[in-house]
Amino acid sequence: MIGIATVVFRKGKVLMGKRKGSYGAGTWAFPGGHLETGETPLECAKRELFEETGLEALSFKEGPWSYHHCPTLFILIDQFTGTPQLQEPDKCEGWHWFSVSDLPTPLFAPAHDFFEKADPMTFLVQQLSFHQERDWDQFHSPKNLVMNLATEVGELIEPFRWMSEEQSANLDEKTHGEVRDELGDVYGSLAKLAYQLGIDLFEAASQKLTKAAEKYPTSLCRGKALKYTEYESDLRASSRE
Repeated sequence: MIGIATVVFRKGKVLMGKRKGSYGAGTWAFPGGHLETGETPLECAKRELFEETGLEALSFKEGPWSYHHCPTLFILIDQFTGTPQLQEPDKCEGWHWFSVSDLPTPLFAPAHDFFEKADPMTFLVQQLSFHQERDWDQFHSPKNLVMNLATEVGELIEPFRWMSEEQSANLDEKTHGEVRDELGDVYGSLAKLAYQLGIDLFEAASQKLTKAAEKYPTSLCRGKALKYTEYESDLRASSRE
């Protein structure tokens, strides 16, 4: 059995309802339910959201997983039509919008998981709201976001120009503040790009680290700054032994 939870964003807030008459009664949860036979996660998310709230989702992005009670996939929705209505009063006491900085308690276990291990999601909710309020989403295609990311990285490089190694490791207060701001811009662009493409940044980084460990075995490259291609013949020889 696989659960689907729909995380609906609006102006920096998320939609939640207090569960009743079932597992987790009395806790606050996202709209959602269980994947039915033959359904895709996105089909399930759209159906459950409409059945429970009357909202029609217009956008879908896959988010993280939770493994309480049953595996639950979070589907992120930032575009929809309609106003939340209590469609299933036997299952929920009512739907309300909550700021991610002022969430209700207690949270349903999967929802708690979402916010506990998904600090970037909290930032993303705020970022999406910031862009929507200014009608900037029209400019944020993946292509434009990649170009913006490259620009922001270039601005991050600027404060380090002509520094010695020692100076770069001991920034003065003013430069440290500038670098902090530029890192914030880089992270924001990267987070929005990953969201647009449906990529879990932490999962991608973890998988990439696993691949790097295979390319750069400790026994061959410890203390060396060579590209992995320099070790390929040694790796082949090692694999034949």
